[in-house]
Amino acid sequence: MFFVRQSEFSLQLPFVLYSLGLDHLQESIHRPEGLPLYQWIQTIEGAGVLEIDGHQHAVEEGEGMLLYPDVGHRYQATSRQWKVHYISFVGYGVQPFFESAGIRRSGVYRVDRPDQAARLMEELYGLHVSSHATMYEYSQLLYGILLELARSSGSLASGHKHRQEQGHIVHLIMDYINQHYMEPVSLAELADRVKMSREYLCHLFKKITGFTILDYLTDVRISHAKTLLVRYPDEPLRNIGRRCGYEDVSYFCKVFRKEEGMTPATFREMHR
Repeated sequence: MFFVRQSEFSLQLPFVLYSLGLDHLQESIHRPEGLPLYQWIQTIEGAGVLEIDGHQHAVEEGEGMLLYPDVGHRYQATSRQWKVHYISFVGYGVQPFFESAGIRRSGVYRVDRPDQAARLMEELYGLHVSSHATMYEYSQLLYGILLELARSSGSLASGHKHRQEQGHIVHLIMDYINQHYMEPVSLAELADRVKMSREYLCHLFKKITGFTILDYLTDVRISHAKTLLVRYPDEPLRNIGRRCGYEDVSYFCKVFRKEEGMTPATFREMHR
């Protein structure tokens, strides 16, 4: 189990990992007020029962509990041993994402590919162990886990296949930005990659994530810039900007100040 150290920067990301645990032997839990964050608790072995609003729901292998913030709940094992993987998370993109997938309340959800969801959680742990992970990398893998949940939950609501395809398209765009943020990235290029009009792609991305493509690109670039500013305290700002997709150092500083409320130089000085 580990907790991710939060910062003002990390809380500006759409999907923010707070904690993760693997192969946890789940004890009985009673939280009348819930927790101020989202939780996904996936059964790996055994079974349990979740109680919300006086109603009980069985939780078996291949299923998990999604708990919304501040929702009272109680759960406990019904088998001799209940082993789970779990994550807790926040972020401004979480609620719009779940709403677009038709997941509007806490409850028990079946995962069509439980091994894939478990593997992604194990990759998150691997990032932590490597000690070189950035909040951005945590966010990227967390989004993949949420996509698995959205992919599966569609079977409980109408439009499953359509939402699955839409989520896949958005994931492709995010992945492309993740890999090419240091290069010029245009809406025309992104739209061409997924064979959509620019207008519809922008609409779809905002609908699924709750934020715009430009917002996401800027978040990715500035998050990497902050990492580089701290890691390389003597690197000229123009070089930092170029490595994050900004050829014009003045524009880089303008965007950075707008996003962070301070200049890159001030940010660097604060973290020396």
